[in-house]
Amino acid sequence: MTPSSHHDRGRAQPGLTRSREPATVESGPGGAGDAGEPRGTMAPAVQGLIALAVYLAVWVIAEVFPLVLHPAQPQLNQASMDPNLFTWNLRWWPYAIAHGLNPLYSTEVGAPAGYDLAWVTTVPPLALLVSPLSVLASPVVSFNLLVVASIPVSGWAAFVLCRRLTRRFWPSLAGGAVYGFSAYEMNHIFAGQLNLAFSLLLPLMAYLVVLWRDGAISSRVFAGLLGLAIALQFYLFLEIFADMTAVWALALAAGYVLASRADRPRVAKLIRLVGVAYLLAIALAAPYLAYALTHVPPGYTTSPASASLDLAGLVVPRSGQTFGLSWLAHYAALLPIPGKDGYLGIPLLAVAVALAITTWSSRLTRFLTVMLSAVILVALGPVLHVDGHRVTGLPWARLWQLPIVRSAYPARFMVFAFLVLAVMMAVWLAGPSRRPWLRWLLGLCAIAAVAVNTPALIFQPGPGLPAFISTGEYRHYLAPGDTIVVISQRGNAGMLWQAETSYYTRLAGGYLNEHTARRTDLPMPIARLATGPVTPGEARQFRSFINSTRPAAILVEAGSAGQWPAILRGLGLRGQAIGGVILYRTGT
Repeated sequence: MTPSSHHDRGRAQPGLTRSREPATVESGPGGAGDAGEPRGTMAPAVQGLIALAVYLAVWVIAEVFPLVLHPAQPQLNQASMDPNLFTWNLRWWPYAIAHGLNPLYSTEVGAPAGYDLAWVTTVPPLALLVSPLSVLASPVVSFNLLVVASIPVSGWAAFVLCRRLTRRFWPSLAGGAVYGFSAYEMNHIFAGQLNLAFSLLLPLMAYLVVLWRDGAISSRVFAGLLGLAIALQFYLFLEIFADMTAVWALALAAGYVLASRADRPRVAKLIRLVGVAYLLAIALAAPYLAYALTHVPPGYTTSPASASLDLAGLVVPRSGQTFGLSWLAHYAALLPIPGKDGYLGIPLLAVAVALAITTWSSRLTRFLTVMLSAVILVALGPVLHVDGHRVTGLPWARLWQLPIVRSAYPARFMVFAFLVLAVMMAVWLAGPSRRPWLRWLLGLCAIAAVAVNTPALIFQPGPGLPAFISTGEYRHYLAPGDTIVVISQRGNAGMLWQAETSYYTRLAGGYLNEHTARRTDLPMPIARLATGPVTPGEARQFRSFINSTRPAAILVEAGSAGQWPAILRGLGLRGQAIGGVILYRTGT
């Protein structure tokens, strides 16, 4: 996050000061404007719009056209819990604010007690951004719009950074593609995880550093904008905020060590400004932070070893993208899910190595190489895994047992590796060469390797919401504030229906994360009924749940009812088919 110019003109060249020569990739960015632009070059803002349009067109045509065609239908990966959880989140924040409720606690889900939301990813920046659409149209429309926008805007943000550093459109377009269409981005949008797929703030922070270095913005403006960006990242996802803080510390330290003696005062000033920005961000995040620290769920930890980067995952693509090679498919099948976040491909690694070898005299190259190596090492977590097998513990394993660190997923540090690689790609392609076609051949191979590894998003075509919900028929059978249970093969269907009905009813159950439920959106006394013949003990637990929770009804989505009608009939309940659901009165 403290990039210096690409080429050092002797020992006196400072890594973080403005170059007085024309702005090229060799000399680094010039002054506040784009004085080094070749004549006839389009304005940077126009180039940015073109880059965004290119990324958007590719994304829509290749992946998300069904969402554009039917924006009001819940389609993305409906067997998973996350898409409809985030749909619920998008409606919850404007609803809570409009009704004077605490947005960090909700009794609308997990009824009757409710759930604490302070340590749940509720993406308030995105929810408030699209709140007019969620209220006037539908939270499903908002979710689908954000899925369509996520990859293009992340790629665009990386393009803006690369464009400022290189002053070249096509190399920057390639760099933005490396970041926006990375395995990290694609894996998380595949799961509908908006908190991880929206990664535009990270390159924009680096862009602010470059603007400040060039004198394009004052120190006061830089600290203010950076503080705002840091606060937004805090509210977007707390874990990436913590990871980002560690990377900031690492980047500033590396920048200081690698800077020339003449340039170190400038780096020291940057460190002070970043500190000021963090103080501002903490002030902006204080209400949330104070509540979160006083409402830490008991036992809030994860297993870092199982969420670490698998070293083989750097070069082994996902299953189904192994070019028909049986031996490669074998290794791909062994990779754990977090390990797939770090796929770079051999050509992209070759770009990084080639840049390091050919331009090692550049402080920017040394900075990028150090950062890439360090981030990958951190992403390995406490234990080195190769192809799903534990090889050895790593020297820094104890660090992952610290109270906050042990709740992090090491593999998620790879988002910073892809940002570094995006810059390396742009600098590599923009650099001088007698045979530029060789650079572009390697660069295009790297982008092709990334593209081939892109998973096809899972869409569930169909009528979408049952008529019982979409037509408002539920109002004739349920009273406002009634507690219900929703059973469906659609993940978090109850939370989806709640969001669409503006929390007309309360929901018993609902999946927020693994700390509130065991991978089910159903209350456990009901979830246990699906595992086989109902035992007398399970029947007693079910009746005890009904008596204590007192739901007005159990709703079963008719299109995915499975064995539930027989199970509920065996428990003495009689169903009524209405508008795509089967309604079971509980008699409470």
